[in-house]
Amino acid sequence: MIRWLRHGESTWNAAGRLQYGDPTPPLTETGRRQARDAADRLQGAPVWMLLSSPARRAVETAEIVAEVLGLPVELDDRLVERGRDETVESVRSRLADLLHERGDGLLVVSHGDTIAIAVEQLTGVPCAVPQNAQVHVTDPLVEGPPGLLASSRLADRKPV
Repeated sequence: MIRWLRHGESTWNAAGRLQYGDPTPPLTETGRRQARDAADRLQGAPVWMLLSSPARRAVETAEIVAEVLGLPVELDDRLVERGRDETVESVRSRLADLLHERGDGLLVVSHGDTIAIAVEQLTGVPCAVPQNAQVHVTDPLVEGPPGLLASSRLADRKPV
């Protein structure tokens, strides 16, 4: 299973500003609370590795979650937000490289657009951009076409 966690609310999210890959906006207090809530929901989940985008808002979210789960945070540049001039295909390509290298049991902290592209790429089903601190889980289907994964959205339920 791969758990995809969008970072908590950033100062720019709160102001309604698009970040377009700017790595500097930090989390708001609401964003930190969202990360703590997500960490609580993720306790007990079979997660062996926590990967994060290097953007400040993602790293802050990942560090809050990592403290609760007792995992180190590994930064990966391929998890950055889609740049203003970047194509969806190039995002798919960098995510395919990442997923080819990594296995099961991942918790990935990234950005809404990147997560939506990844979930669609893995499931073959369009995915809406997740809300701040929303978790999507992709998991192999018991039945279905080979290579496609099931996706579920985790909101307030526990455990994950």
